[in-house]
Amino acid sequence: MNVDERIRQRAYEIWQAEDQPEGQETEHWQQAREDIEPFYKEGNAEAGSIESSVAIPMPKSDNTH
Repeated sequence: MNVDERIRQRAYEIWQAEDQPEGQETEHWQQAREDIEPFYKEGNAEAGSIESSVAIPMPKSDNTH
């Protein structure tokens, strides 16, 4: 998913979370950009995705045996 698609998805999530108010598209888009763009700038595009927020951490390997 490219950055514009992810921002669009996040803006939609914000809109839904705020009970779908009318006339706040610009505010939702700006908030979504602020939420998403830092991840792309840091090179971790998946960090802001839903998939990454529910990922189960892998146990650390114990190679001391």
